[in-house]
Amino acid sequence: MKNFVIRKATEEDRFQISLVIAYGFEKDFAFLNKDMNKIAKAIQNGIHIDKFYVAVLEDAIIGVTACTDCYGRAIDIDKKAYRKYFGIIKGLIATKVMKEEFMKPLNYSETTGYIECATVDISHRRKGIAEAMINYILKNLKYNEYVLDVTDINNSAIRCYEKIGFEEFERIKEKYGKQKGFNEKKYMKYKKY
Repeated sequence: MKNFVIRKATEEDRFQISLVIAYGFEKDFAFLNKDMNKIAKAIQNGIHIDKFYVAVLEDAIIGVTACTDCYGRAIDIDKKAYRKYFGIIKGLIATKVMKEEFMKPLNYSETTGYIECATVDISHRRKGIAEAMINYILKNLKYNEYVLDVTDINNSAIRCYEKIGFEEFERIKEKYGKQKGFNEKKYMKYKKY
């Protein structure tokens, strides 16, 4: 594989980021709409570009992740866009689900970074891109520790995070696990020494 570059996201990356997120979390979004372009259009305006990092290969974004903290999350709710792309009922459902997922305040200290939205384009997975993006954040940001969450069934991501040095510290049962296809979220922590 040719070399990819990891860099801070720019405003010009907005739609590509939303598209990589839509496809990366396709199972989560599929109940709203099967068209991932519509999902991407619905979420793109809520993305806080300043929180995102991208992996780029030949001018295409092949991976994204964000690092946030107790002062704000990576994605805001865009109720108008949800109604426009999903309809009134599914738009309300999307607002509720996204609010639960992305608007919960983080109860961590200001010295803790929260890694979220980590995903890689399906054709580039298992090539070390996610690991490289997270290592980029660990090296370049100034938090004392980092936290992330992963579903209990995402074994390849869990192995990746453990390889980097993340350790599980908490599990929380998923409220709608049956519908989402997993039972728990694992919370993992990395401490800089």
